[in-house]
Amino acid sequence: MVSTRLVVYVSMAASAVIAAAKFVAYLLTGNVSMLSQVYYSLADVGNQILLLIGFRLSEEGESRKHPFGRGKEQYFFAFFVTVLLFGVAGYASVREGYGAFGSAFLDVDVRINYAVLGVALLFESYALYKSYQGVDAERRRERFGSLPATFRHTKDAPLLVAATENLVAVVGVVVAILGVYLTDVTGNTTYDAAASMIIGLLLMGFALLLAWESRSLIVGEGITRAERADVLSAMTTVPGVETVLDLRTMHLGPESVLVTAEISFADTFDTADVEATI
Repeated sequence: MVSTRLVVYVSMAASAVIAAAKFVAYLLTGNVSMLSQVYYSLADVGNQILLLIGFRLSEEGESRKHPFGRGKEQYFFAFFVTVLLFGVAGYASVREGYGAFGSAFLDVDVRINYAVLGVALLFESYALYKSYQGVDAERRRERFGSLPATFRHTKDAPLLVAATENLVAVVGVVVAILGVYLTDVTGNTTYDAAASMIIGLLLMGFALLLAWESRSLIVGEGITRAERADVLSAMTTVPGVETVLDLRTMHLGPESVLVTAEISFADTFDTADVEATI
């Protein structure tokens, strides 16, 4: 099974390798769509580092200050990453693209762009494949019906962020290739500028979706319907339990849940029986 941490490591390695190559290609050709790709790759490296910090802090366990542990550190850093994705990579790409409209065409050899973007597409596709494996494993484990349902209901925010970033990265590379190609064959820099803006808008749009999901987890989401049914079934099959009057849950992290319940016991139970059953 693909772990969330492995997905993050693969994403970080892919972004780090291609960020430098993209920057060299930008310096040689001046294509702003390449510069927007550099912004994204650098932001992606920083984002994965932040997610790993969230993993590390969430493992410190309970303390007097944090009696229920620090599992929600992962949710905080996932939210922080979406803010950076929106504010740094997305906005910078839109700004560079807007500023490039009407710029003069430079007759340069863009083959290095194709080479770099082709390699980037391979790396990002592999990272996306590993992300898909992680998300699909989450879907099957939590019995979600589809990948969109997994996006809406999963409690593993770091996995969601990494997978979404990888998806946007692949789409962004394809858009950048089209922008470079159309500008090169037509001599019109509008295509290059538009490609940069499209990449930025994609980043900003997905960042808003991720921020909304992370916000809900930070506030405190309960377990899924299937898990709730399992918990109720487990409680009601215990001898002496007549009715579960109220059940409330809250995720304290992807793998940690706080559960409280109000239960009606059999009238024949005395205090010792109730304590033993609880």
